[in-house]
Amino acid sequence: MIDDGTADRGVTMAVTHVLALGISAALLAVLLAGSGAVLETETERAAERSLETVGQELAGEIEATDRLAAGGGAEAVARADAPRTVARTGYAVEARSNCPGAASDTGCLRLSAHTVDATATVPVSATATLESNTVSGGPIEIVVEDERVTLEVEDQ
Repeated sequence: MIDDGTADRGVTMAVTHVLALGISAALLAVLLAGSGAVLETETERAAERSLETVGQELAGEIEATDRLAAGGGAEAVARADAPRTVARTGYAVEARSNCPGAASDTGCLRLSAHTVDATATVPVSATATLESNTVSGGPIEIVVEDERVTLEVEDQ
């Protein structure tokens, strides 16, 4: 074969192809890394919103049970059908008798997800004292007895 200076053409095509694949792979890796961060942020937001919703529902159930006990007798028990998970993770419900930033006689619920960095704090307005304790998410019994509100995990 006669070398007329065009023998490098086949190498140039292969190098161009390898460079194009390398650049495409790098762009794809950056895109996947960026989408992973966006997905994590959206998961945290969804968990916070879900915790806020669950907390509002529990606070409403506590307040209704408290009114029932105050109006008819000294004891009342109610069942709150809270979900077991939010945003595909379990969560804990912490009842607090004193809450920073809230009125002095107002308790609150602090809900926190297990595997996602998400929390929600919801005030609870009850005439009975909210006992400080922590229960896991899921069906919860609200017991009002002797002017005290207690949250308990429902036996299933």
